Amino acid sequence: MNIFFFGGSFDPPHKAHKLIYKSCINLCDKFIFVPSSQSPGKDIPKAKSKIRIEMLNSIIEKEDRSKVLIDLYEINSGLKPNFTIDTIKYLKHKYKNATLNMVIGQDQYENIKNWHDSDKIMQLVKIICFKRKSKIKKNKNNDIDIIDFNINISSTQIRKKIANGQFEDIKNFITEDTINIIKNNNLYEKL
Repeated sequence: MNIFFFGGSFDPPHKAHKLIYKSCINLCDKFIFVPSSQSPGKDIPKAKSKIRIEMLNSIIEKEDRSKVLIDLYEINSGLKPNFTIDTIKYLKHKYKNATLNMVIGQDQYENIKNWHDSDKIMQLVKIICFKRKSKIKKNKNNDIDIIDFNINISSTQIRKKIANGQFEDIKNFITEDTINIIKNNNLYEKL
């Protein structure tokens, strides 16, 4: 079994997250979103876990639901921050004999040497890196596939625009369903 997993705060999930799973869905048996309770070096997400999960569900198309899952391991683990190595160990145990592929963006890949147990991570998983325009610096001794992905969307920028009442400015970046969840829960109005 070939498993792709993609971690992050998804606060909020946006169209680039959706395009990433859509780019991967035919390359794997399962694509798993792993929302974190708190990523290392980052603040606690602004939206509660339950709402982030609802927003993530809103970007998964109905026909993809048998292959695209949301795993709550990091949220339910009680660990803050969530370390990727722990998630990898969990997924290796849950999906015995599966090949694990970690989906990350170029910024995360270029910072991976600073991650907790980064050498072990790179031994245990194949990395699928979504690259932006700039040239990527490959780390030594790891298996990586690079996918060109010239889409520049930032959850931080989306939250700032929402806080400034600029909903029109975010319609190209997040789905209508996600916008409705944000409005119904008064998310990101204050930062």
